Amino acid sequence: MAVFAEHGIASAKLEEIAAKAGVSKGTIYLYFPSKEELFREVVRQRVVPRIAEADAIPDAGSAIEQLERYLAHQWETLSLDGSEGWVRLVLLELHNFSDLAEFYREEVINRSNRVLGDIVRRGVDRGEFRAVDPLAACTMIKSIILMNVLWSGLHSPAPILRVQSRAQTLQEMTDFVVHALRATAGETPVPGYGAPNS
Repeated sequence: MAVFAEHGIASAKLEEIAAKAGVSKGTIYLYFPSKEELFREVVRQRVVPRIAEADAIPDAGSAIEQLERYLAHQWETLSLDGSEGWVRLVLLELHNFSDLAEFYREEVINRSNRVLGDIVRRGVDRGEFRAVDPLAACTMIKSIILMNVLWSGLHSPAPILRVQSRAQTLQEMTDFVVHALRATAGETPVPGYGAPNS
């Protein structure tokens, strides 16, 4: 994952991956017929479990509390070493590999959207959130998180944005997202508005 995050898919060298793993390049080929298949397994082993962890976050409490827990989990996950490189890879390079892009969309993006979308739907149905399309909300929320990862340069010596701490950034993002979704006083829920699109 570190090599893919640092160099991208096209420039990642199996020799470097093997060296970091403490095995020979030939050993990798015993298990993975191609670099693309190795990438898929990295996603299955390292990325998908983090989504499962988010899905396992208790849905007790208000939708706002659930959203706060989701955002904290995402920020913690994307604050790990190599996250900036991984985000750049997904946003800027993955579309060059159509099969891998489709795989990533199904295994990661769609799964993650279901987790976050369910929170938004519950909030809309309960009247905590204004009538908003859950998929559109997912897109907006994830855009905020991902751009903050890139711009804050959490592990970069010269970040684009200077922030006091990761905790402060998380708090500001959470406040922004919650206020953007919160229903205004007197607004009544729209039955079924938060239902998944067919």
